[in-house]
Amino acid sequence: MRWLLLYPVILLLAGVAGAVEPFTEDGFRRALPGYEFEFPRDHGAHPEFRTEWWYFTGNLETAEGRAFGYQLTVFRTSLDPPGEGIGERSPLAASQLYIGHFAISDIRNERHAAWERAGREGFGQARASSERLDVALGEWTIEMDDSEQIRLRAKEEGAALELALIPEKPLVVHGEDGAHKKGEDPGQASHYLSYTRLRTEGTLRWEGTEHTVTGLSWMDHEFGSAWLGEEETGWDWFALQLDSGEDVMVYRLRRADGSYTQGGSGSVVETDGAQRVLPWDGYTIEVLDTWESPHSGAVYPARWTIEMPGEEVVLEVVPLFADQEMLTERYTGTVYWEGAVRVEGTWRGEPVRGRGYVELVGYAEEFGLL
Repeated sequence: MRWLLLYPVILLLAGVAGAVEPFTEDGFRRALPGYEFEFPRDHGAHPEFRTEWWYFTGNLETAEGRAFGYQLTVFRTSLDPPGEGIGERSPLAASQLYIGHFAISDIRNERHAAWERAGREGFGQARASSERLDVALGEWTIEMDDSEQIRLRAKEEGAALELALIPEKPLVVHGEDGAHKKGEDPGQASHYLSYTRLRTEGTLRWEGTEHTVTGLSWMDHEFGSAWLGEEETGWDWFALQLDSGEDVMVYRLRRADGSYTQGGSGSVVETDGAQRVLPWDGYTIEVLDTWESPHSGAVYPARWTIEMPGEEVVLEVVPLFADQEMLTERYTGTVYWEGAVRVEGTWRGEPVRGRGYVELVGYAEEFGLL
């Protein structure tokens, strides 16, 4: 879930050991319970935390019913703790690094294309306001206005997005007391915000043809300084939007031996926007099928059943097509799967359908060992 920074330099710095202190050993602020959120400030950048990202995925359709999926993500990394380092020593050295991923899935033709960018703060390459949501990485931009409408723009050769995203539910803060655990160690956490249902309209250019599209998007915004534990090598993340109006985020962290940790939690966002936290044992995820990538050779899960014991919830999740692998190796050295999925099953005993996005990381290589 989207929700961890997808490049090795961050994961190499991710382990946390011992007692939880308000700052890491190298001076970055930890994501701890009790954080006092303030908006629009907390939609913007937080350079006192090592890592941050703004993550958008969505399922779109033309008036004729042609379906597309998309992903647009910008990651920010502090190269030095606040008040120190190269950003303070020289006006020519940037203290913030930005990396972006952009992808479009053509559902009808089962075609997927992805692009990546990198830029330093300053020199017109990249920026992020600390006062509001205003992020840019070259021609890729993310901006929120005073009404909370978000505008996304991204452009590459033959492909582009220009979308307006309007929240249909209030902002959600995942986890307990403002901190979302990412593992079994107390210091493994982020401040994790989501708009789980964003009505979306705009244009999508694909293979040189512009399409007017509508649909639903999902936004994740996370910031923190400590993530995976030493034994954790990847994760599976699900963001699902049901036609009945509920939204679901669940994930699990994976060890090198294929087993899963007991850290973390998920969320259900009801039709009226009320949020309910799902503890790690409040849901199960069973893999029903796999797919082997012809590009990387990685074997990914490719069909799942998600159950919530005692709630009459059984959801089958299936990729809209298999080959939605992200080969973002130029700047990040990372290969992962991020793609559009369909949902079918029962929700509290009633038949339900839906769409969503799934992210699968650590199947092509063990993270932190690159």
